[in-house]
Amino acid sequence: MLDGLPSHLRDRARLVNDINETSGDGPVIVWLKSALRVHENPAIDLGITIAEKYQKSLLIYQAIDERYPHASLRHHNMLLDGAQDLHHGCKERGLRYVLHLARKGHRQSVVKSFAKSASCIITDLFPLPPWTHWVKNMARSASCPVIEVDCHCVIPMTMFGKSVDRPFKFRDATKKLRKRLVQQTWPTLATTVKPYDGELPFTPIDIDRQVRNTQERIKILQDCRIDATVLPVWDERGGEIASLAKWQKFLDKNLGGYARRRNNAADPEGVSRLSAAFHYGFLSPMKVAREASAIGTKSADKYLDELLIFREHAWHHVASTETPYCSSNLPHWAIESWNNTADDPRPVILSDHQIEYARSPNQLWNLCQKSLIRHGELHNNLRMTWGKAFPQWCDTLEQSLARAQKYNDKYALDGRDPSSIAGIQWCHGLFDRPFFPSIPVMGVVRKRDLETHASRLDIAKYSAYVNRFANQQNEAYIVYGNNLIECYAARVMYDNGINVYLMQPKDDNQTEFELSPQNLTDLPENIGERIKSIVNKIQSNQASLIAKDLVRGIPSLDTTGVEFAMGDSESKRAIKLGGKTIVIPGIFSTSFTQFADVEEFSSDETSIPQYLLVGKKDDSEVMIRELPSALWRLAEILWAISKRDNAPNYPVQTKLI
Repeated sequence: MLDGLPSHLRDRARLVNDINETSGDGPVIVWLKSALRVHENPAIDLGITIAEKYQKSLLIYQAIDERYPHASLRHHNMLLDGAQDLHHGCKERGLRYVLHLARKGHRQSVVKSFAKSASCIITDLFPLPPWTHWVKNMARSASCPVIEVDCHCVIPMTMFGKSVDRPFKFRDATKKLRKRLVQQTWPTLATTVKPYDGELPFTPIDIDRQVRNTQERIKILQDCRIDATVLPVWDERGGEIASLAKWQKFLDKNLGGYARRRNNAADPEGVSRLSAAFHYGFLSPMKVAREASAIGTKSADKYLDELLIFREHAWHHVASTETPYCSSNLPHWAIESWNNTADDPRPVILSDHQIEYARSPNQLWNLCQKSLIRHGELHNNLRMTWGKAFPQWCDTLEQSLARAQKYNDKYALDGRDPSSIAGIQWCHGLFDRPFFPSIPVMGVVRKRDLETHASRLDIAKYSAYVNRFANQQNEAYIVYGNNLIECYAARVMYDNGINVYLMQPKDDNQTEFELSPQNLTDLPENIGERIKSIVNKIQSNQASLIAKDLVRGIPSLDTTGVEFAMGDSESKRAIKLGGKTIVIPGIFSTSFTQFADVEEFSSDETSIPQYLLVGKKDDSEVMIRELPSALWRLAEILWAISKRDNAPNYPVQTKLI
């Protein structure tokens, strides 16, 4: 079946099962998981080729599951951005595209149904669990050929797909392939295939109505079992169009200085910031490599090194191992070194809570963690230093690896990726050599300390970049109240880089209660995990004390000291604070009646929008049960306020060459 294919497709494809011929009258189905683009997409092009060869109809199918690691609003939103561009790109090429979003009432096993009805299933190769498990399980039950296609690497994993222990060995081993493939143009296929118009085992998402419209998008997301506290990065749009625009801008304006500027984390324009685009498959690495190679400068060559050697080395390594996250992937010398230093005293052991929420004893590391949480990114040169700090604060090698991977994958837009895994494991010795003499904790694993990195970085400039707000610099929201819901909401806003003040009522009438073990069990994992970490830290399950710890570090306002001022409009929508006028776009609370003790809040002239997080708060049990829905309500409000442009017009060229 694969032998008669054009070489640029045959080299990228492999059969997952033993069925070598199409079967039945069903469609050829292209199942997209991580290659979310229309142009230079080998999976789509293979689908077109096979459908035309065997006179079958074609269906482009994307599924967004809730079961991927660290599923959240942040990651789901990027996937939906990609779906929007896929929908319109397929429409332009005369292809039928459908999206299945797993959610309440829509959790049927669509792929299992396709495995019985399709004449052939083609999917993009993404070499990480659980995606690999899903493909293998489907292939075992399929009555048709199942083909995986590499859409992520210039040198296909299906051609090389081996692990070598050093990047320079990978460079040497792939030299001939790389020279040939980098120059290879990608043919544009004329699409004459018949789109599949038969029945589907699910109701597809209406892209124009439910995804393009931001209010409708958040409504369907609320039915998903995902983390609503990891908010979208509002100024980062996903999808093919935005990614092409970002690449074009970098190619035109900043690639020339890449070799000189790339290691300076305080210079955000010195790097392409395209790792998320490659991760989600919004951008073709073949196109980028081809166009960068045509430049032929020192900076272009260095960029190609990062793209074709270090990145692809990681992908080929991960594709060749059954257990990509396991410490056994480290070289023997590194494992021996970690064993030898296992009992070395650590300067300080940090809890999960302290690490996740940037409460380490080091300023630079905290800025790195805040960059991940707030902006979904961390400059690669700093990410190496960030990752090297974990062994100093963890009890074991496994704990160090697991924590670093968890917090990278939970927050980084390019997380849950072979490059991320290889990067975290490099911090623990992968793809490296021993460095003698041995030192405490790190042994002979390469040291990369925070103090040295800080000495060569403009900390003030980097701090200003990380600490920038997601909202306007002269804006600040107010959370009014001190109960658990209000304090958790303030925490989520502050963590996600939204400028917020906590304002407490004059009279504290909060009902005191203790959280029971059942209360914590009933909460979603992400919320329960955070509250449990606070309970363990403060050694109390008293709600007021938990709430107090949640808002630690968040600036507060005294109701008696607030001076209202004129904002940008004619209504009083601002306060004076520290000689500055700060616009208040909204006030969040669990009850509007609370505002009675602040006269200005009740004034018709004030016109500050008031957002109710829950309707009931008297019953403590109700408060606990309402916490997850209150945080979804918070996300919904912030989503609407953000006014993201979901269909921007980019001034740069977005057509593929």
